[in-house]
Amino acid sequence: MAGEAAPRRRPPFRRLSQDRRREEIIEAAIEAFGRRPEPEVSIDDVAREAGTSRSSVYRYFEGKQELYEAAADRVGAELTDRLDQVAGGPPSVQMMRRLELYVDFLERYEVGYAGLLGAGSRRAPEATLSTAQRVRDEICALTYRTLRVDEPSGTLRSTVQAWIAGVEWTGTEWLRTREPARPVLEATMASQFTAMLLAAAVFDPLCADRVAWLLRVEPPDAPFGALVRAVAGTFDAGMVGDLARFLSHRPG
Repeated sequence: MAGEAAPRRRPPFRRLSQDRRREEIIEAAIEAFGRRPEPEVSIDDVAREAGTSRSSVYRYFEGKQELYEAAADRVGAELTDRLDQVAGGPPSVQMMRRLELYVDFLERYEVGYAGLLGAGSRRAPEATLSTAQRVRDEICALTYRTLRVDEPSGTLRSTVQAWIAGVEWTGTEWLRTREPARPVLEATMASQFTAMLLAAAVFDPLCADRVAWLLRVEPPDAPFGALVRAVAGTFDAGMVGDLARFLSHRPG
């Protein structure tokens, strides 16, 4: 019929070492789970993607769950490896670059994102949920290193964890709607972290110290400086007066 996509041609069979064949099956599983939700993907689908047979897949994996877990583990490792390569430059530049790589990752795996990392999936196997938590823990550690923190306080930990949870939810929603535009999405997520850190600084000395540090080390043209200017620019003359009223208040 006109308009129908041409059927996907099965790649020719090739003799490979056992290790290489297993790797290709995992790569094929990532592709398959990245295009469709896990319940819609069969072992036969993965075999066709890998250019091998169903029996060959079962030679390396007991079933779809084990294959699914291997794919999730590979995807999680790929994400954290990419984020870990970002180094150097002002802290806000590092964080923005990681957010860009994260959105690249979302676009790469599309509908499979939630399932492959177990985010929001009640059906996800325990091993896959563990992989997702390990990814979150590593992103937390990257954030602490960016802030030059060796021992995070409880308030900083909860702030970073809450921000990462928000980024996950926001990313999943963005995949569904594609709104806002990607640059706005990335800037918003970065700004949310700054806002949360500022709020935490009111209650936690370590967070307050890190905010003071950022104000010292961030260049004016870096994302942090742009946010500060943008926030300051939202106050018109009347709002400045109201702000002065708040600042001059002394609790009784």
